[in-house]
Amino acid sequence: MINQAAQTARFLANAPERQIRIGQTPHTVIHRQGTGALRYFAPKQAKYTPLFISMPLINTWTIWDLLPQRSVVEALCHNGVPVYLLDWGRPGPEDVERGLVEHIDDWLGRAFSRAQRHCGTEMDVAGYCVGGTFLAIWLARNPDAARRAAFVCSPFDFHASGRLATWANPETFPVDSIVDGLGNFPASLMRTSFAWLRPMGQLSKYKTLMDRIDRPGFTELWAAMEKWSADNVDFPGEAYREYVKRCYFDNALIKGGWILGNREVDLAAATIPALAIAADSDHICPPEAAFGLDAVWGGEVTKQTLRGGHVGISVTPALPDALMEWIRS
Repeated sequence: MINQAAQTARFLANAPERQIRIGQTPHTVIHRQGTGALRYFAPKQAKYTPLFISMPLINTWTIWDLLPQRSVVEALCHNGVPVYLLDWGRPGPEDVERGLVEHIDDWLGRAFSRAQRHCGTEMDVAGYCVGGTFLAIWLARNPDAARRAAFVCSPFDFHASGRLATWANPETFPVDSIVDGLGNFPASLMRTSFAWLRPMGQLSKYKTLMDRIDRPGFTELWAAMEKWSADNVDFPGEAYREYVKRCYFDNALIKGGWILGNREVDLAAATIPALAIAADSDHICPPEAAFGLDAVWGGEVTKQTLRGGHVGISVTPALPDALMEWIRS
């Protein structure tokens, strides 16, 4: 125990998160809009239908390309899947007025169109976290765009989101005052808020590090996760206001009544087959929130639960394995 503690202290003293490299899988940027970029990951030999991926706004895309052998996009490319990944980028003060309709109808739609022109074939689509939620809304407005969809830890029944749903209610969460006062929702506040969902996690991660300090590859993974988790991005103000009000306050994806860009948001209009993947220990998007898709989606929904948490699921082989099984089916 003393030796492990000493090793851990030496490891942390070297600031390992500053030295580790994440997002190493080779790719090219084939489209830019504002702060966003469409990243193309080319397999050595394409064997399957190209996959368009919508990532969440609140973190960097590199959680799906954390390290070699710990990368969703690397695994997909290795198996012959061309990958087009939408990276929303880092909004600045000039983006505070950008609402959800700009993100979904404009940015996501343009990125998908560019990917489709690039590959020249039909595409499958996937989304992670709220990137999947936004993708589902876009698919309902463009029901013939893709062949099928997969949603990974994407919330649909927001009132089933556990502690987040308790916190994000109109009586206790003054979203208008926050956006009016701060503009974009700050990344630092986002990071602190998520940490308080599991406050002991900030201590237990160091205990886990000490317990596994001798395990091959664990220190690299720990440092990479620290680097990624400290790199939240701001949430554009008006988009955040609408997201909180319509999704958390109103639970409008389930209850209806959401008008976005003069069009109703109705997931029943999407008729392609969908796969909803949930993580059994997810405290941000519990399985009940992810599987809320089944109640409102217009096509067939297959539900699958994997072991892990909201973030951890992205760095285990189980997720790319599940996606490859879906792609091959």
